[in-house]
Amino acid sequence: MAAICLFSGLPPAAPALDLGYGDWQLHGFLSQGYTYTSGNNFFGNSRGAGSLDFTEIGVNVLGHPWPNLLIAAQGLYRNAAGSDQEDFRLDYANLDYRLPLGGASYIGVRAGRVKNPFVLYNEGRDAVWNRPGVLLPTAIYFDALALRQPEISSDGGLLYGRHAFGDHALSAEFLVSEVQDNTGGATEFLTGIPNAPGELGGRPFFIGRAGYDWMEGRLRLVFTMVDLDRDFESSSPFVPDGKIKLTAPLGSVQVNLEDWTFTGEYGQIFSERSGFTAGGIPIENTSEVYYVQAQYRFAPRWSALLRYDAFFVNIDDRDGRDTASLIGLPRHRFFAKDITFGLRWEFAQNWLIAAEYHSVNGTAGLSTADNPELNLGGGDPHWDLFALMLSFRF
Repeated sequence: MAAICLFSGLPPAAPALDLGYGDWQLHGFLSQGYTYTSGNNFFGNSRGAGSLDFTEIGVNVLGHPWPNLLIAAQGLYRNAAGSDQEDFRLDYANLDYRLPLGGASYIGVRAGRVKNPFVLYNEGRDAVWNRPGVLLPTAIYFDALALRQPEISSDGGLLYGRHAFGDHALSAEFLVSEVQDNTGGATEFLTGIPNAPGELGGRPFFIGRAGYDWMEGRLRLVFTMVDLDRDFESSSPFVPDGKIKLTAPLGSVQVNLEDWTFTGEYGQIFSERSGFTAGGIPIENTSEVYYVQAQYRFAPRWSALLRYDAFFVNIDDRDGRDTASLIGLPRHRFFAKDITFGLRWEFAQNWLIAAEYHSVNGTAGLSTADNPELNLGGGDPHWDLFALMLSFRF
């Protein structure tokens, strides 16, 4: 059952349509969001009357042709205005062979388009039912920077295992894959060049994740390491070729109590870009990302959310002053600090509505596709965001 929940993107209580053959099931969700901002744009033209350019529709099928082999696939339609312009896509499709080792221990291999084993929420982030609120913390889950697709899945193979003993369990995963980074937002993020003309290639993408669970998730400790090495081949005579190296260690902790869940994640992103500057001098930088979050289930079907998350483009320049003077953009482009208050209500069977308010200082987490003025020295440094989402699952 745990594998089914993981691959379907739905929580254990999700309903399913029995396909009438073995244990094959069909799941799905339809979610429509609304965003309103006091300044800047978030998922479309959200200033003024707000934006409805926030839609997520997924249909997935999964089942066991043989006892130890799981097949799972999901097609997704997603619209988030300039932050996600792919519309329909194959979100994941893979074969998963698991070998039991007795009790709750096992080893396995997964191949195809697989979910990336990345921090705590990545595998289930496709459905709002698996998110603590409308949006995940933008400091680590870079949806607004058009990086949702490269973060969520990639094409390759994953080795994994879990060993349980008493109230304790250890897990490990290692991914080797081809990252989905030839999209406008991902290419711009990695190269640092607005609307970068060209393609990325290079060696496979590596992610390793190790975890410890106590009392079936009462306490969860997770460490993730991301290793990316990409070559940029320019298609413009005015933009040189280059190379990008990126490593990101991230630590996660979560405590689950009867009515409360406390979560925190912290990471640093070490990057080196070479070939883009005169003489090919490497540019090295370390960014910092983190959030702390509390969820309170104060009544049946109701929960509240409080979160603080922060993203600093340069860990040694948290107020952005030095970077701004060097690059010539306002300092608010180089940090983002967000306080979030949210409510979630499962008001009927298979129906959910979630709402949240964000008070944001900084614009480092915003898409330039929705906010082209950010590349021209514009943008509002202090702004508010209201997000609402209605969802149905089947």
